[in-house]
Amino acid sequence: MFVSDSETQFCCIMKNKCLIFLLIASMMVLFTSCDRTPAPTFTFESYQQEFDTKQPFKVDMSYIRITNADKSKALKAIEESNRKAFFAIDGELPRTMRKTFDMTAAQFRDVNNCDKQQFSHGPYELMVKSDIEVFDCTLSYIITGYQFTGGAHGISWTKGLNYSLETGQLLTLDDFFSPEQKAKLPAALTRLLCWQLGMADADTAKLSEMGYYPENIKPTDNFCVTSTGITFLYTPYEIGCYAVGMPRIELPYSSIDNLLE
Repeated sequence: MFVSDSETQFCCIMKNKCLIFLLIASMMVLFTSCDRTPAPTFTFESYQQEFDTKQPFKVDMSYIRITNADKSKALKAIEESNRKAFFAIDGELPRTMRKTFDMTAAQFRDVNNCDKQQFSHGPYELMVKSDIEVFDCTLSYIITGYQFTGGAHGISWTKGLNYSLETGQLLTLDDFFSPEQKAKLPAALTRLLCWQLGMADADTAKLSEMGYYPENIKPTDNFCVTSTGITFLYTPYEIGCYAVGMPRIELPYSSIDNLLE
Protein backbone atom coordinates (compact mmCIF):
# COMPACT_ATOMS: atom_id res chain seq x y z
CA MET A 1 0.00 0.00 0.00
CA PHE A 2 1.34 3.42 -0.94
CA VAL A 3 1.74 5.92 1.92
CA SER A 4 2.11 9.58 1.03
CA ASP A 5 4.86 11.85 2.43
CA SER A 6 2.24 13.88 4.31
CA GLU A 7 0.89 10.72 5.98
CA THR A 8 4.42 9.64 6.95
CA GLN A 9 5.16 13.06 8.42
CA PHE A 10 1.92 13.00 10.39
CA CYS A 11 2.75 9.57 11.86
CA CYS A 12 6.20 10.75 12.95
CA ILE A 13 4.74 13.81 14.65
CA MET A 14 2.19 11.70 16.49
CA LYS A 15 4.89 9.25 17.57
CA ASN A 16 6.98 12.06 19.06
CA LYS A 17 3.97 13.59 20.80
CA CYS A 18 3.22 10.24 22.42
CA LEU A 19 6.51 10.27 24.34
CA ILE A 20 5.75 13.42 26.29
CA PHE A 21 2.12 12.31 26.64
CA LEU A 22 3.25 9.07 28.29
CA LEU A 23 5.37 10.98 30.80
CA ILE A 24 2.54 13.34 31.71
CA ALA A 25 0.04 10.50 31.85
CA SER A 26 2.23 8.50 34.25
CA MET A 27 2.40 11.48 36.57
CA MET A 28 -1.38 11.90 36.42
CA VAL A 29 -1.92 8.26 37.36
CA LEU A 30 0.30 8.68 40.40
CA PHE A 31 -1.32 11.86 41.62
CA THR A 32 -4.98 11.71 40.64
CA SER A 33 -6.10 12.49 44.20
CA CYS A 34 -3.56 15.21 44.93
CA ASP A 35 -6.18 17.85 45.63
CA ARG A 36 -7.18 15.96 48.82
CA THR A 37 -3.78 16.59 50.43
CA PRO A 38 -3.20 19.97 52.09
CA ALA A 39 -0.58 22.12 50.40
CA PRO A 40 2.69 21.94 52.36
CA THR A 41 3.92 25.03 54.20
CA PHE A 42 7.56 25.59 55.08
CA THR A 43 9.90 27.35 57.46
CA PHE A 44 13.70 27.58 57.80
CA GLU A 45 15.47 26.08 60.79
CA SER A 46 19.05 27.35 61.06
CA TYR A 47 22.01 26.32 63.21
CA GLN A 48 25.43 27.97 63.32
CA GLN A 49 28.00 27.00 65.95
CA GLU A 50 31.77 27.16 66.35
CA PHE A 51 33.41 24.66 68.68
CA ASP A 52 36.70 25.40 70.45
CA THR A 53 37.81 21.80 70.76
CA LYS A 54 41.40 20.58 70.31
CA GLN A 55 40.63 20.48 66.62
CA PRO A 56 38.29 23.49 66.18
CA PHE A 57 35.30 23.02 63.93
CA LYS A 58 32.20 24.89 62.85
CA VAL A 59 28.78 23.75 61.78
CA ASP A 60 26.36 25.70 59.58
CA MET A 61 23.06 24.07 58.65
CA SER A 62 19.88 25.43 57.07
CA TYR A 63 17.00 22.97 57.12
CA ILE A 64 13.62 23.56 55.46
CA ARG A 65 10.87 22.00 57.59
CA ILE A 66 7.29 21.19 56.57
CA THR A 67 5.35 23.07 59.26
CA ASN A 68 1.99 21.38 58.63
CA ALA A 69 3.35 17.81 58.45
CA ASP A 70 0.83 16.75 61.11
CA LYS A 71 -2.06 17.54 58.74
CA SER A 72 -1.68 14.39 56.63
CA LYS A 73 0.09 11.03 56.66
CA ALA A 74 1.77 11.88 53.36
CA LEU A 75 3.29 15.13 54.60
CA LYS A 76 4.41 13.47 57.83
CA ALA A 77 6.13 10.68 55.89
CA ILE A 78 7.86 13.21 53.63
CA GLU A 79 9.04 15.32 56.59
CA GLU A 80 10.44 12.29 58.41
CA SER A 81 12.23 11.09 55.27
CA ASN A 82 13.68 14.56 54.61
CA ARG A 83 14.93 14.94 58.17
CA LYS A 84 16.62 11.55 58.19
CA ALA A 85 18.32 12.26 54.85
CA PHE A 86 19.37 15.80 55.77
CA PHE A 87 20.85 14.87 59.15
CA ALA A 88 22.05 11.38 58.10
CA ILE A 89 20.04 9.71 60.86
CA ASP A 90 19.29 5.99 61.03
CA GLY A 91 16.51 5.00 63.35
CA GLU A 92 14.40 7.18 65.62
CA LEU A 93 14.47 10.96 65.23
CA PRO A 94 15.22 13.27 68.19
CA ARG A 95 12.18 14.96 69.72
CA THR A 96 13.14 18.55 68.86
CA MET A 97 14.98 20.33 66.07
CA ARG A 98 17.57 21.68 68.53
CA LYS A 99 18.41 18.16 69.69
CA THR A 100 18.65 17.07 66.07
CA PHE A 101 21.14 19.82 65.23
CA ASP A 102 23.16 19.15 68.39
CA MET A 103 23.24 15.41 67.64
CA THR A 104 24.64 16.03 64.15
CA ALA A 105 27.35 18.34 65.52
CA ALA A 106 28.25 15.75 68.16
CA GLN A 107 28.49 13.00 65.53
CA PHE A 108 30.80 15.16 63.40
CA ARG A 109 32.92 15.87 66.49
CA ASP A 110 33.24 12.19 67.39
CA VAL A 111 33.81 10.83 63.88
CA ASN A 112 36.63 13.31 63.22
CA ASN A 113 38.29 13.01 66.65
CA CYS A 114 38.04 16.74 67.26
CA ASP A 115 38.75 16.26 71.00
CA LYS A 116 41.96 14.32 70.39
CA GLN A 117 43.91 15.87 67.52
CA GLN A 118 44.73 19.22 65.98
CA PHE A 119 46.05 20.33 62.61
CA SER A 120 47.47 23.68 61.61
CA HIS A 121 45.39 24.24 58.47
CA GLY A 122 42.42 25.77 60.29
CA PRO A 123 39.04 24.62 61.55
CA TYR A 124 37.07 21.73 60.17
CA GLU A 125 33.73 22.64 58.57
CA LEU A 126 30.34 21.05 58.06
CA MET A 127 27.81 22.97 55.97
CA VAL A 128 24.47 21.57 54.84
CA LYS A 129 21.54 23.41 53.27
CA SER A 130 18.25 22.40 51.69
CA ASP A 131 15.92 23.63 48.99
CA ILE A 132 12.42 22.65 47.90
CA GLU A 133 10.61 22.54 44.57
CA VAL A 134 6.86 21.90 44.44
CA PHE A 135 5.38 21.21 41.02
CA ASP A 136 1.88 19.87 40.51
CA CYS A 137 1.66 16.92 42.92
CA THR A 138 5.37 16.34 43.41
CA LEU A 139 7.67 17.71 46.09
CA SER A 140 11.41 17.65 45.45
CA TYR A 141 13.77 18.10 48.39
CA ILE A 142 17.35 18.99 47.43
CA ILE A 143 20.16 18.65 49.97
CA THR A 144 23.54 20.25 49.30
CA GLY A 145 26.45 19.67 51.63
CA TYR A 146 30.14 20.42 52.13
CA GLN A 147 32.63 19.29 54.72
CA PHE A 148 36.31 19.99 55.19
CA THR A 149 38.42 17.73 57.39
CA GLY A 150 41.87 18.43 56.01
CA GLY A 151 43.56 17.67 52.75
CA ALA A 152 43.74 19.60 49.50
CA HIS A 153 40.05 20.45 49.45
CA GLY A 154 36.72 19.63 51.06
CA ILE A 155 34.07 17.20 49.93
CA SER A 156 30.76 18.38 48.43
CA TRP A 157 27.60 16.46 47.68
CA THR A 158 24.04 16.96 46.51
CA LYS A 159 21.02 14.71 46.81
CA GLY A 160 17.51 14.96 45.38
CA LEU A 161 14.48 13.27 46.95
CA ASN A 162 11.16 13.29 45.10
CA TYR A 163 7.78 12.49 46.61
CA SER A 164 4.13 12.12 45.75
CA LEU A 165 2.24 14.72 47.78
CA GLU A 166 -0.77 12.40 47.79
CA THR A 167 0.86 9.27 49.21
CA GLY A 168 4.23 10.42 50.58
CA GLN A 169 5.82 7.78 48.34
CA LEU A 170 9.45 8.29 47.38
CA LEU A 171 9.54 8.39 43.58
CA THR A 172 12.19 6.93 41.29
CA LEU A 173 13.03 7.13 37.60
CA ASP A 174 10.67 4.25 36.94
CA ASP A 175 7.76 6.48 37.99
CA PHE A 176 8.55 8.97 35.20
CA PHE A 177 10.15 7.04 32.34
CA SER A 178 9.42 3.83 30.50
CA PRO A 179 12.25 1.27 30.06
CA GLU A 180 12.57 2.36 26.43
CA GLN A 181 12.95 6.01 27.43
CA LYS A 182 15.47 5.19 30.16
CA ALA A 183 17.62 3.39 27.60
CA LYS A 184 17.82 6.61 25.57
CA LEU A 185 18.54 8.92 28.49
CA PRO A 186 22.38 8.62 28.51
CA ALA A 187 22.67 9.91 24.93
CA ALA A 188 20.07 12.62 25.63
CA LEU A 189 21.85 13.80 28.78
CA THR A 190 25.19 13.90 26.99
CA ARG A 191 23.69 16.06 24.25
CA LEU A 192 22.01 18.34 26.81
CA LEU A 193 25.27 18.82 28.72
CA CYS A 194 27.01 19.78 25.50
CA TRP A 195 24.27 22.32 24.78
CA GLN A 196 24.62 23.74 28.30
CA LEU A 197 28.35 24.18 27.66
CA GLY A 198 27.75 26.02 24.39
CA MET A 199 28.39 23.19 21.93
CA ALA A 200 26.24 22.74 18.86
CA ASP A 201 25.86 19.00 19.38
CA ALA A 202 27.21 16.06 21.35
CA ASP A 203 31.03 16.10 21.30
CA THR A 204 32.40 13.51 23.72
CA ALA A 205 36.01 14.31 22.77
CA LYS A 206 35.51 17.95 23.72
CA LEU A 207 33.80 16.94 26.95
CA SER A 208 36.81 14.81 27.85
CA GLU A 209 39.14 17.73 27.19
CA MET A 210 37.04 19.83 29.59
CA GLY A 211 37.41 17.28 32.37
CA TYR A 212 34.15 15.34 31.99
CA TYR A 213 33.80 11.56 31.83
CA PRO A 214 31.33 11.03 28.95
CA GLU A 215 31.10 7.30 29.56
CA ASN A 216 29.73 7.99 33.06
CA ILE A 217 26.93 10.33 31.99
CA LYS A 218 23.75 8.44 32.71
CA PRO A 219 20.51 8.89 34.66
CA THR A 220 20.27 8.02 38.34
CA ASP A 221 17.62 8.43 41.01
CA ASN A 222 19.45 11.59 42.12
CA PHE A 223 17.20 14.13 40.39
CA CYS A 224 14.58 16.78 41.10
CA VAL A 225 11.31 17.73 39.43
CA THR A 226 10.69 21.39 38.61
CA SER A 227 8.12 23.38 36.66
CA THR A 228 10.32 23.30 33.54
CA GLY A 229 11.77 19.81 33.53
CA ILE A 230 13.56 17.00 35.33
CA THR A 231 17.07 17.92 36.49
CA PHE A 232 19.70 15.24 37.15
CA LEU A 233 22.17 16.02 39.94
CA TYR A 234 25.78 14.85 40.05
CA THR A 235 28.42 14.97 42.76
CA PRO A 236 32.14 15.71 42.22
CA TYR A 237 34.01 12.94 40.36
CA GLU A 238 30.74 11.30 39.28
CA ILE A 239 30.72 12.50 35.67
CA GLY A 240 33.84 14.67 35.72
CA CYS A 241 36.93 15.72 37.64
CA TYR A 242 36.75 17.80 40.82
CA ALA A 243 37.21 21.04 38.86
CA VAL A 244 33.86 20.70 37.04
CA GLY A 245 32.06 20.82 40.40
CA MET A 246 28.56 19.40 40.78
CA PRO A 247 26.97 19.46 37.31
CA ARG A 248 23.22 19.61 36.83
CA ILE A 249 21.64 18.50 33.57
CA GLU A 250 18.03 19.52 32.97
CA LEU A 251 15.78 17.54 30.65
CA PRO A 252 13.11 20.12 29.70
CA TYR A 253 9.57 18.88 29.23
CA SER A 254 9.53 20.77 25.94
CA SER A 255 12.44 18.68 24.59
CA ILE A 256 11.41 15.21 25.74
CA ASP A 257 9.66 14.34 22.48
CA ASN A 258 12.74 15.27 20.43
CA LEU A 259 15.43 13.77 22.67
CA LEU A 260 13.74 10.48 23.53
CA GLU A 261 12.09 9.65 20.21
